[in-house]
Amino acid sequence: MAGVTPEEKLLNVIKKAQGKIKLKKELHVFTKVNFILIGLIVLIVIIFLIDVLTAPNYKGSVLEADLPEQEVLPVAKNLDEEFEDIEIDIRESSRVSKSEMLQDLNLLGVITGDDNQAIIEDKKTKRTFFLYKGDNFREFKVDDIKEGSVTLDYQGERIDLKM
Repeated sequence: MAGVTPEEKLLNVIKKAQGKIKLKKELHVFTKVNFILIGLIVLIVIIFLIDVLTAPNYKGSVLEADLPEQEVLPVAKNLDEEFEDIEIDIRESSRVSKSEMLQDLNLLGVITGDDNQAIIEDKKTKRTFFLYKGDNFREFKVDDIKEGSVTLDYQGERIDLKM
């Protein structure tokens, strides 16, 4: 440092002091931000712990509920014995004529092959059924599938649908 004037020495001291003051201010701001972030993290952890500790007890993933206990009634082992006094014949009361049954059904097609398949449209419910011999739909059972026609069984009555 030979040849340095006293003024230059003074300038260097002032620059170092200013640098320290500037660094001190930056550290002060940085410290405030850190304290705020640490406070938020502590607050979140406290809320989480309160939530976990005050939550209702549960086993696995099923929550326990405070439901009143209900009496469990025994199931009859043989329902025929239980209801032998009651006789209901639904077939007679809901018997529909052959013409009414054919009115709602439409044979759209027959797919022939190893196992013939019938495509029947129910106009009333607007559904299409892809059926094999022996299949049931609504109250019907498919008895036979031939090229261009299908024979259905409706409560013992045979109905032929043709394309």
